[in-house]
Amino acid sequence: MRRKNKNRIPFLILFIIHTFLIGLAFYKSEAKKNTFIFLGSIMGFAYLLEFFVLNLFKAYKYKPKVIKDRSLDNIFGAFLSQSIFVPFTAVYLTITKAGWGTKFLGGIYFTLVEILFLQLGVYKHNWWRTIYTFILIPIYFVLSDWWYYGITQKNVFVRNLSFFLMIMVTETNLFLLLALLRKIRFGWGRYHAWTEHFIITPLYSITFSIFTYFTLKKQNNGWAKIKVLLFDACLYQIFVKTRILKMKIKLIHYILIKGVMVMVYGTYRKWILGEVGFNQSDKN
Repeated sequence: MRRKNKNRIPFLILFIIHTFLIGLAFYKSEAKKNTFIFLGSIMGFAYLLEFFVLNLFKAYKYKPKVIKDRSLDNIFGAFLSQSIFVPFTAVYLTITKAGWGTKFLGGIYFTLVEILFLQLGVYKHNWWRTIYTFILIPIYFVLSDWWYYGITQKNVFVRNLSFFLMIMVTETNLFLLLALLRKIRFGWGRYHAWTEHFIITPLYSITFSIFTYFTLKKQNNGWAKIKVLLFDACLYQIFVKTRILKMKIKLIHYILIKGVMVMVYGTYRKWILGEVGFNQSDKN
């Protein structure tokens, strides 16, 4: 095996481990919709943190060497960490009702993984320090417990913010997929660098998600969904006309994709703000 492919092995091993954990968590869960909402919510918190720590302030760099472009490869590594490794573990610990000791061990586990990744050269610190990971991971696990409790108890603040976070996470993942397929790129000037793209994309997603949240929260019907699509079309036109957005997808295909996504967000609304998904006896 060529040396450059060895970087993928640690990420692949962790992917297998944490996919098993999330599968086990859903198997043990008695309210799977609540668990799905919970997963989307805590992924949203991780995404918001990553936007500042990685995208803006370049705290560290991932080197899975799955994608040739280094910037995209770095973001893909961050996606694995913030969408799979840490959130999947948090969901497993919460659903299995793990205690403080287990959460502390979880912090040690991720600290050791980080040290190993640094030694293997598949991960690099800029200004980040391993002690930050050691402190923040157990806190994240504890806050995750509190958030899941709020979901199951139909806490108004928790379920409203969960709805927004799930829209944002889904929208962000969609744009990440399109970026990996080289179908879309945000940026300034004639050449759109990927570093610019991953600063602008979250802002676009957050703006769209805020409008979608308030629109669908008020009324989850056909007209509300059309208003969301019209707002997205306006954003699209503004970014295209100002040459901030370059798209390699036909407009009709983009509209169809976003139409499907708006239908998905309507389903989220039913699960989270309606009765479905907040009944603890719900076992769907």
